[in-house]
Amino acid sequence: MARDCAFVCQLASGFHARPASALEQATRRFAAELTLHNERTGALANAKSVLGIVGLDIRHGDGCRIVCEGPDEYEAAEALTRFVTDELLRADAAMPPVPSSAALPLPRLLEQAHATVLRGSPVVRGIGHGGAMRVHGFVIPEPLVSARTDDPHAEWERLQDALRALDAQYEAELAVDGTGVAAEVLRAHQAIARDPALAEHLQRSVRQHQLGAAGAIVAAEANFAAMLAASESAPLRERALDVRDVCRQLFEAMYGANHASAPRPLTCDTVCIAENLTPREFLSLDRRFLQGLVLEHAAATSHTIVLARSFGVPTLSGVAGLRATVSDGDDVTVDADLGVLVTRGNAATRRYYAMERARIAGRRERLLRAAAKPAATSDGRIVEIGVNVATGAEAAAAVSAGADGIGLFRTELLFMHRGDAPSEDEQFEDYRRALAGAAGKPVIIRTLDIGGDKPIAYLRLPREENPFLGFRAVRMYARFEDVVRTQLRALVRASAFGNLKVMVPMVSRLDEAEYVRRLISEEQARCAAAGVAFDASMQVGAMVEVPSMAYQMAQFSRVFDFFSIGTNDLLQYFSAVDRGNQTVAHLHDPLSPAFLQLLRQIVDGAHAAGRWVGMCGELAGDAQALPLLVGLGLDELSMAASRVAETKAAVQSLGAAQCRALVATAIECATSRDVAAAVESFDGWRPVPLITPDLVVVDADCDSREEAIKAVVDRLYVTGRTDHPRDVEAAVWQREAVYSTAFGHGFAIPHCQSDALKANSLVILRTRQPVAWESLDGQPVSVLLLLAIRSAEHATAHLKILASLSRKLMHASTREQVLCEQDPAALCRYLMECVGE
Repeated sequence: MARDCAFVCQLASGFHARPASALEQATRRFAAELTLHNERTGALANAKSVLGIVGLDIRHGDGCRIVCEGPDEYEAAEALTRFVTDELLRADAAMPPVPSSAALPLPRLLEQAHATVLRGSPVVRGIGHGGAMRVHGFVIPEPLVSARTDDPHAEWERLQDALRALDAQYEAELAVDGTGVAAEVLRAHQAIARDPALAEHLQRSVRQHQLGAAGAIVAAEANFAAMLAASESAPLRERALDVRDVCRQLFEAMYGANHASAPRPLTCDTVCIAENLTPREFLSLDRRFLQGLVLEHAAATSHTIVLARSFGVPTLSGVAGLRATVSDGDDVTVDADLGVLVTRGNAATRRYYAMERARIAGRRERLLRAAAKPAATSDGRIVEIGVNVATGAEAAAAVSAGADGIGLFRTELLFMHRGDAPSEDEQFEDYRRALAGAAGKPVIIRTLDIGGDKPIAYLRLPREENPFLGFRAVRMYARFEDVVRTQLRALVRASAFGNLKVMVPMVSRLDEAEYVRRLISEEQARCAAAGVAFDASMQVGAMVEVPSMAYQMAQFSRVFDFFSIGTNDLLQYFSAVDRGNQTVAHLHDPLSPAFLQLLRQIVDGAHAAGRWVGMCGELAGDAQALPLLVGLGLDELSMAASRVAETKAAVQSLGAAQCRALVATAIECATSRDVAAAVESFDGWRPVPLITPDLVVVDADCDSREEAIKAVVDRLYVTGRTDHPRDVEAAVWQREAVYSTAFGHGFAIPHCQSDALKANSLVILRTRQPVAWESLDGQPVSVLLLLAIRSAEHATAHLKILASLSRKLMHASTREQVLCEQDPAALCRYLMECVGE
């Protein structure tokens, strides 16, 4: 009697290529026939076929059933039930929200440049400039497409050889780099190439219709692309590009790359323009020269866009009028911050984007300077800032981004997407690579954390009703002790090459802690006996993920050398909330007063025992929560590399004493909403003077009033006083529209109030040559003093400073001092005296 596995599709975008390929991988090892049913439509397909699965048009909320019939049907039904319960959702990473630019007006400077501007949807933020190049994609010559075969049997054999060669090519590419977005896309394409539905269609075209291999490939592409295009789901329609990619790679495997046209190589800074682009076509473009991408048709869920996002290539889609407006070689700028393509640039647009590049580079340089310094609060408390990584190769980039070390090296990726566990030598090399990249800084490597949301097929873990509360992480080490010992031996050997610390996941009992310490001691003894070098003082710590551990920190501190709080699971267990369940996701709240109290108990308990304690969950990188985390007294915060510089700069602006007071207030709050309000009104940031030397520009190259106003607002962005310069600039122009702020004598005091400001600020800018302004005396302006006040400040503060400044500048001696002083620090002191600060 057949067995089945019933479930409801929880995939937000339905069963597209990546989750379909994950299901195909889960079914591949079973001999039983596995049939997937879409109960909404009544359609069914081979569950071992990616194309068949995708073709069922399964959407979010659809009831599904996998029927298992054959010799291992019981095992298959059990494994697939476990797969759809525990792993399927993880195969469909949430897409970041697509930025909208529909309501963004053009900045005044760009509007006045009178360039040709085409609107589009920004799908990858950034600005890129270069020569336009149309990418027409891969075209198979018509004579090959229409050719017939006289020997269908031999033609089919050749096609099978090409399919095997393509599969081997995918394997080779994944062996070089099996991590990251590109590898995920590659696996999805490999699953399509292995798909029995594709092979069946190719075979039928050759044997029944006597098409040549090229014609069979084109027919297969047309068939499956049409099937996907008919879906009502946009993500499924986008998967037609993946089918096209695989079919054209199959053609190359069959005939060689010289038989079809492909994108021209890039030799200089280029913005590529295409109706659409497949993932492989994108990957074939030389990213040294690829400055931007403009597509007539592409959705944010397409694999091409996913790849562009992962490589940081500014990208617009849905740009109308490209064919009539843009020619090869045109000078173009992709502004995916504004959502525009600027074509046929002129001197004015070039000056505008030179200012934009300077603005962005200035902010980046400031953050790099902050990242190069310790994250020390204004009262001297130092917080280490680490990075979370999944491979040894990521460590060097993390440290170069300013990280103080690797706060969490997740080793699971070494064990996933393969048929057996990695060898000791393979693991050793990856750990050693991480230590080399860290250049002496600490690297905390977490031992194998599987089960729950990370099952591994070859370990054949038992099916559980609730795997997150079941047999996972350290709880399974005794059953798989040979696998664990291999990993520990690799770690012990690697410890000789740097500052390696081992961290054990999911510890809840002292006997678990003692068991792992014993295994490590035994592996160290084996290495010593064999004459293998290792660090005998290697620290061993634990992740704090189980709430009960908080109540035994003193006891655990006798076994472990350090702790790191894994807030993702800790909050899930503490709140009794499945963080993957959207129905109760709002209850998964890290700002809960009760959870903050638990965190304080863990930190205080570790410190009372003289132990270091960090945090490596998502909360560690949350900018809103940072004052609370500093106030809790955490020794380290570990996060994504992209957050390091911003976090270091923010810590440097905080006072630890004020942060501790904030925590005391937050813990006494009644609700998370009250905590959020306390954080919002927190005033423990380092006091920021109204004007500092980095707000003084003494030789600005400005051609107009518009450039001068943009330049002073850009300084606010560069110095971190606003994250939204366009909003501040709009507020300045709103005032300027009422009356001219140029009062005469070559001086102007543009001013505004805006909630886009982080601090009250006075920016001074002296232009290289006077600029035209609607001055009261008709004279051009050579000195600007921008007064920018936060909206939260009382209006009288704004008026008081403005009045003081205006009165002082009426005196010729004051104007002379402002005009001639060359030392920015001295000018700051003088102006502070002028406004009574």
